[in-house]
Amino acid sequence: MKRLFLMGAFALFVSTASFSQSVEDKAYVDVSAYARAKVVPDRAEIEITLKESDNKGRYSMDELEKRLAVALNEAGVDAEKQLSLYRQYVSTDKKRRIYQYKTFKLVVYNAEEAQIVMDALTAQELSNTRILRTWCEDYKQISDSLKVAAVKNAASDARVLAGSLNQSIGSALRISYYASRYSGGAVRNTVMLAAKAEASEDAATVALPKVEFDEIEIEESVNIRFELLPAEK
Repeated sequence: MKRLFLMGAFALFVSTASFSQSVEDKAYVDVSAYARAKVVPDRAEIEITLKESDNKGRYSMDELEKRLAVALNEAGVDAEKQLSLYRQYVSTDKKRRIYQYKTFKLVVYNAEEAQIVMDALTAQELSNTRILRTWCEDYKQISDSLKVAAVKNAASDARVLAGSLNQSIGSALRISYYASRYSGGAVRNTVMLAAKAEASEDAATVALPKVEFDEIEIEESVNIRFELLPAEK
């Protein structure tokens, strides 16, 4: 998966600190810190709906499913692995004609594959599609790495603060973890300009839609209480 970390993501932190002393006369310092990274989604879910009613009876559900199979094959999709049936039902119109509906969910691995699939579906006259969501398959590993980085940031800042008083820090007395911040990952249809194959100086350009996934920003925050050791004499 293509992963883009913020420059110095593991060194980025903001902190607040307070010095205090408990009733047991054990001095401590509280430090809050975070670590953040931006990653490119490596999974997306496309919803594909087949409706007999859309084509006014021109194609049966069997024919629509064949068209779907052709589109996915042309897009290089492993349908057995990536495609699943989400729901199916029937309905009737005012003339009591019965139509079938089927909705599938397809998992793709990047924006380029999503674009290829959408184009292939359009070529087969299957236009009831939308990208539902994007995510990172190894989100847990990224999140865990950021938690470790946030803890290290807190410890580093605590040492700096204690050192300014010619003191040092001891063991962590308490670690508080805040819920992950997870934002971004939107799907955008941007526009790119493409010249015609036989372009000349005055040839017109045409705007073509292009699927792109926004980066996902993940942030982990902690608050840690460190024992504050007395100044060396």
